[in-house]
Amino acid sequence: MSSEIALYVKSLSSDWLMLSAFSVGLSVLIAISVLSVMFALKVRALKPERDKVKTCGYIAPKPSLETTRKVKRLFSYLIALQVGKVHIEGKENIDAVTGPKILSGNHPHWADVGLMPLLVDGTGRFMAHGRVMTFFWGLLGVWLSKAGVFAANDEIRDGGARTREAATKMLEGGETLVIMPEGLTNFSPEVAPFKPGTVKIAREAARRMGQPVYLVPVYIRYGKYPGAWLAKLDRALQYFVVFLLFPFYRRGARVVVGKAISTAELVDSKGRELSDEEASELFRQRIVALDPGKV
Repeated sequence: MSSEIALYVKSLSSDWLMLSAFSVGLSVLIAISVLSVMFALKVRALKPERDKVKTCGYIAPKPSLETTRKVKRLFSYLIALQVGKVHIEGKENIDAVTGPKILSGNHPHWADVGLMPLLVDGTGRFMAHGRVMTFFWGLLGVWLSKAGVFAANDEIRDGGARTREAATKMLEGGETLVIMPEGLTNFSPEVAPFKPGTVKIAREAARRMGQPVYLVPVYIRYGKYPGAWLAKLDRALQYFVVFLLFPFYRRGARVVVGKAISTAELVDSKGRELSDEEASELFRQRIVALDPGKV
């Protein structure tokens, strides 16, 4: 009799365990389904805003200081993981500028987008590639736009006219801009030719406001760069691979800020106004000259 009772109890225990496992599995499945539906509804509800932030020329409301701080905090964690210790030199050159300004630097790493905001006290506006604003169904773009990030390009090709107009209006509104004139990262200490858009924005804003706009040069040097093999991969995959291989590239970084140059100084030795392309090259050389050579 005792053995029959033992078998019965064992059978009940087995059934109870199976029922418990089934209940837990069903609960997890229901929870995932509910969360998926809620996420889909949230994405759908934000469609108008997602469409706006990915569009060139759209100027989102002035950045929130609270969101800006959250974004900077997130980037600081990512930089600590990917890059390690960061040394910043010459920040007083930014503080010395009292007029409207654009901070621009070389663009050798995805981490630049986290380092440059550290140079801006309070809020600012940050030009970003359109793919940033559409990442993760556009939700990342919605969040970043509240910290001042705006799209530099979209499906419509207009030579950058809408982006330049939006950036000019931001400067007129007294906001600090951060623009990387190379456009895309090259994962190299070499500085590629600059697109003339930054100079065009500064000059147009200066013309409208009747006062000089200042270009602040910044050079970012990392302790180690990937080899040329990385260029063979898709752009998004490049960032992902470098991020995953952070133990190999976590060798620190040095950020050097130079003295600002005003739009009124974009002239040659005879006082002739330089073309946008010539002025961009002059500004590029100012940035190259800041290269410390090592971290």
